[in-house]
Amino acid sequence: MNQASGIFGIEAASRYLPQQLPIQAWAQANHADAATLATLEKQGMRNFHHAGDESVEDMAGNALQALIDSHGLDREDVDLLVFVHSLSTSTPAAPASLPARLASAFGLGRARCFALSGQNCASLLLSLRVMRSLFHAEPDLKKVLLVSADRCCGESYRTAGGITFHSDGASALLLGRDTPFNRVLALEGHVSGRHHRAYARPEALRREYRTLYGTIAHRLLTRTAQFAGLALGDFRYLVAENLDLNISRRLATSLGQPADWVYSDNVSACGHVQCSDSVIDLVDLWHSGPINPDGDNLLFFMSGANGSQAAMALGRCRAPGSGPSS
Repeated sequence: MNQASGIFGIEAASRYLPQQLPIQAWAQANHADAATLATLEKQGMRNFHHAGDESVEDMAGNALQALIDSHGLDREDVDLLVFVHSLSTSTPAAPASLPARLASAFGLGRARCFALSGQNCASLLLSLRVMRSLFHAEPDLKKVLLVSADRCCGESYRTAGGITFHSDGASALLLGRDTPFNRVLALEGHVSGRHHRAYARPEALRREYRTLYGTIAHRLLTRTAQFAGLALGDFRYLVAENLDLNISRRLATSLGQPADWVYSDNVSACGHVQCSDSVIDLVDLWHSGPINPDGDNLLFFMSGANGSQAAMALGRCRAPGSGPSS
């Protein structure tokens, strides 16, 4: 079946971000050198979100509650709850199950539940490929809750190899079959096992990753647009992960698009919220961005330090409940 058939879409989304702090204050408290701070500021980083005493489960619950409150979700309608995370430290050790605890806490008695990870910050977009397969394989599957949350596992890890600044936060998506708006038109992914050690890999492999990053991203985004049946210019924005803004803008230029094609409003405000970046950007575009009420097309891109990359084409994108009903 052609991916552009759009069997499912996003009915609702929410985000939860704990307290916001300036990166400059973090640098002073953690004795970061001036060169590191200057590099982050050059990349567009100004603020980040710190969970403090909040756990991953707390943040996931807050994001899920925000979605339920804003959408008026009937808990009996939810068929599946999936927890997606970037960091291995964001889920409890077996036999505990964070998605099962969320399902119990929120009265989602009908919902099956499981967790997905393994592709670092590309995990959420890549998990949508699994959801697409499930929607195709199970005709009775109507509504899926996708919840993501991560908190940095130590202050020394926040600078992420000098290409971004890690924030803590959470997000939630409600996926529905045959939704008329925010339809997932195409999903593409790339994974290279050579980089599975991420930041612990040898310097030669780090250089290789940086060298090939733009080439692979260019190919992935071009292919995603083709599968969606759209030209790159048909997309209102490239919604890239909150990394170095210079990298995202160079990627846009390589695709023949202007630098302002990259949606960048959240980079300075949020930092990089692991695999929740895409959802956070989507929610903010819905509620404060200049999206056409009739629905725009958006092209999303995320990558993981372990060599994984993911892209999604979202069609007729607009805030739930806005504009004409069909």
